[in-house]
Amino acid sequence: MNILSIQSSVTRGHVGNSVAVMALQCLGHDAWPIDTVTFSNHPGHGGFRGRVTDAALIGELVQGLIEQGGLGSCDAVLSGYLGALDQGPALIAAVAAARAANPNTLFVLDPVIGDGGPQGGRVYVKPGIAEFLRDQAMPQADIATPNAFELEFLTGLRARDTISALAAMDRLRARMGGSTRPGGALVVATGMVLDDRPDKTLSILGADAGGAWRIGHPAIDHPAYGAGDLFAALLLGRLLNGEGPGDAAAGAAGAVHHVIERTAVDGNKDLRIVPNRRELVMPSQCFAIERIR
Repeated sequence: MNILSIQSSVTRGHVGNSVAVMALQCLGHDAWPIDTVTFSNHPGHGGFRGRVTDAALIGELVQGLIEQGGLGSCDAVLSGYLGALDQGPALIAAVAAARAANPNTLFVLDPVIGDGGPQGGRVYVKPGIAEFLRDQAMPQADIATPNAFELEFLTGLRARDTISALAAMDRLRARMGGSTRPGGALVVATGMVLDDRPDKTLSILGADAGGAWRIGHPAIDHPAYGAGDLFAALLLGRLLNGEGPGDAAAGAAGAVHHVIERTAVDGNKDLRIVPNRRELVMPSQCFAIERIR
């Protein structure tokens, strides 16, 4: 299938399109990247070179796809990091154009806003982007993949145990009420530290109209740039391959967990994707799916 992927790109490393394209290709899909930024490396390394993509260029590239009839075969739009607030309307226009050409196009929104930490988390995108994602992009989405911090920001609810996290996910799903996806809007929340789960365990929670489930996996105390981008791409790729939401999330989680393990062993922060590429298709770890609703 064909996925229009609108997110960041780096020359060295594996974040945004620099990991999503490969992950989707490994799962048998064709990915069409439009980069929101082009940086030499992840800014977490302490410095970088590059620039933010002009919003008009994003529009031009989408218009080119329209003129060539390419969007008629677009099965999903995947979005991630936005480098500037004015890219937001260009993203929404791209989704609208894809759906005009193919009404069954899914919009998968990875709402890159910020992350948690000892001080309660931080927003690291430019001013206005987080609110745009919450108020304008989220109502258009069929599938959303927030991390724990982003789930709380998007809903205004604390998500500290399974019950409160599900309440936040239900509120987010209600905001995505226009989804035409079979099963309704799907929220898959990652990196959840839940009070009712064992220490040093992270949870992935999923919910749609068919119910809710939880996947637990060991936490790895090591930064890995692009892990969320990789998870969102693998989740989408597996869903498009016909897997159910729980199975797709479990497969994505197993692959990402293995890659982060290898990244930590090697002392890297950039994901060790290439030597572990087989994991993207056939994860060696399988985490249990627990039905909770």
